[in-house]
Amino acid sequence: MRRAFNSGNWEKSRFFANKLLPYSNESDLAKSVIVRSHWNEGDLEKVGELLTVWKDGELDFMREKYEMAINTTNEKYQPPETSVEWDPENLVSNYIQEGNLLWLKTPNMWVYWEMPSGFELENTSHALLELAAELLLSPWVKSTKKPFSTKRSFGKNYSLSFSAGTDSTAAMLLMPENTILAYHQRDFDSMIDHRNALRLIEHIKTYRDVFVIKSDHEKIRKTYAKPNGFSTDYASGVHLILMADYLDLKGVAFGLVIENGWLEKGAKYRNFAESRHWNYWSKRFNDAGLHLVLPINMISEAGCMKICHSEEIGKFLNSCLRGDGEKGCERCWKCFHKNGPIGRKIDCSSYEISTYLQKRPLRTAMHALWAIKKMNLEHLVPDLKPLLEQDFSWWENYYPPGLELLPIDLRETIGERLSEYLEVMDNHSKLTNVSIFT
Repeated sequence: MRRAFNSGNWEKSRFFANKLLPYSNESDLAKSVIVRSHWNEGDLEKVGELLTVWKDGELDFMREKYEMAINTTNEKYQPPETSVEWDPENLVSNYIQEGNLLWLKTPNMWVYWEMPSGFELENTSHALLELAAELLLSPWVKSTKKPFSTKRSFGKNYSLSFSAGTDSTAAMLLMPENTILAYHQRDFDSMIDHRNALRLIEHIKTYRDVFVIKSDHEKIRKTYAKPNGFSTDYASGVHLILMADYLDLKGVAFGLVIENGWLEKGAKYRNFAESRHWNYWSKRFNDAGLHLVLPINMISEAGCMKICHSEEIGKFLNSCLRGDGEKGCERCWKCFHKNGPIGRKIDCSSYEISTYLQKRPLRTAMHALWAIKKMNLEHLVPDLKPLLEQDFSWWENYYPPGLELLPIDLRETIGERLSEYLEVMDNHSKLTNVSIFT
């Protein structure tokens, strides 16, 4: 197989690789040879087909190459035919609307959103457009951080940047029923599979509305030599910020949990209420006439799982981004710490899970420790025995100081609903004393 591959005989190398697929100690190499041989022949369709079926972490290097290739050869829409040049000072001038497409000119490319009928760029506050540009470009374009050119009044409605994952669903269950839900759907071919999310959304649509907004803005990072993804923590809600006047919004909610707020990298306590992150972004949203709402900041991922799976909606929920619309891939880190603890099948021998379990500091540290103990998998991480000897029951409770970060008119509703699902974290020192891998 190696000789055939190294000599460029792609068909022959696949012949031998297929014979090795049934053998567990050889299958990873065999899959790699098969995928790379099709790549070398320029058969992108076959490469994409195989990567969809084989979700092994060992093939991630090929996924990156594949995504880069298709993203440069398979554009859904042609950018506007205009001589508009990127303007780092007048950010509003970089937006153009064509029909239901809202376009943004960035320093290196155009990106778009498929907006709902009735959306009008000309009726959108400049402060909202400038905030959206900051969330998308501020890691690279410092001029996006300047004061907004206009002031916007707060609207009447709350909204949630709904990812259709566990944390986001817990946020939905705690927010008022009239909260507007809007899902951002990556609108280009990639290895993210939306079927699990869309299955949950179809269920929710039987009793309330959900906007599904397609966009390709996650490509912006690619132009700065980064993988596709969200440019900043709140870029996942840009679609709602852009629609804030259209929907008469007074706030946008996000599914930020304890380990991303009150803990740094899920491993060390910080006073999130006094953090630069909270003070900066809550003010920027307020300056654009929006509350930055973090309805689950006082809950861990474990608490979110408890909330979701105590309701019928838990049957339709699966946070795996590689699932098939019915179940998770069983082999990714999200399956490990979201699906495994509730009894769903996972494969701890997969490359991704086994690799992450051996990383120090441990990824999503506190929650990962809770998940390991919840699933009785301590034997997989013997060096962590001292950390795993503690009682983790407090990790499923809620941290009351987090309620103080909420807008005043939401505190009572969310506080009451929290108490229906979870117990209060009476001993705050359990959280405030967290300092692991430091």
